[in-house]
Amino acid sequence: MKRTIKTLALALCATTLFAMCFLPASAAAFADADGDGRILAADARLVLRASVGLSPWTDEMLKSCDIDNDKSLTSADARLILRLSVGFGNDDDSCLHGMDGAELVGLTSKEYKIYKKDGITYIDGILVANKTYSLPSSYDPGDLLPECKQAFMQMAYDAYYNDGIYLEGISGYRSYATQNRIYNNYVAADGKAEADTYSARPGHSEHQSGLALDVNSVEGSFAYTAEAKWIAENCYKYGFILRYPYGKTDKTGYIYEPWHIRYVGIAIATKIHNSGLCLEEYYGITSKYSY
Repeated sequence: MKRTIKTLALALCATTLFAMCFLPASAAAFADADGDGRILAADARLVLRASVGLSPWTDEMLKSCDIDNDKSLTSADARLILRLSVGFGNDDDSCLHGMDGAELVGLTSKEYKIYKKDGITYIDGILVANKTYSLPSSYDPGDLLPECKQAFMQMAYDAYYNDGIYLEGISGYRSYATQNRIYNNYVAADGKAEADTYSARPGHSEHQSGLALDVNSVEGSFAYTAEAKWIAENCYKYGFILRYPYGKTDKTGYIYEPWHIRYVGIAIATKIHNSGLCLEEYYGITSKYSY
């Protein structure tokens, strides 16, 4: 019954961002120890002095500058603020194209900078959509984005003509409204708790991003096919990652899906693939609903 409903449901369906020392007022509270609307080495110095008892800190300063969320100001917070003041996170993703007006809203646990623009979250230059980070209902690319579509077409071509592997995209872009219908169908069939293990709530689906697609089959048996093995071993070469790998449910929030791939670009896909980590582990982020 579940698989029948799922099948039916699927059928429905170097310009600098901004100088790090001059953040927009809306982002000034983050890591801005002295409240001057900028993140400077001076802010790191104030936090360092406070961390060793040379000067007091206020509740507002603690709220703004407790970067690692341990409820105190320490030298580790000062270090992170200093890195931000000169434009570095774990990787320097401050030189993003087309991101003018983005807001720096924090750091991940692995020190990657988190930006928001138009309600969309970006980390290391890539759009992030999971149970923690949502897409606005108004976000509607209408189809797979060109870079994703082109990469998949090239991958499918190479897989077939080089290795005799047939790959077909069976579910690509889905609108917010379509995902809402699909998710509610699953909830009606299996209950909310179980549906949340294999289907995203509206606004939290990577399919809405236009950067993800399901390939060939959404049946569990697909994991044992030559096609699934080929995808796992080769998709990174074309800029894709296997988004919900085996054994990572506690990190991704979803069951193992050998058919679901996500486009992030060849450079990042290669790093994530070689790390053996899922996207959440690699960037140090969560995937948990807050409601």
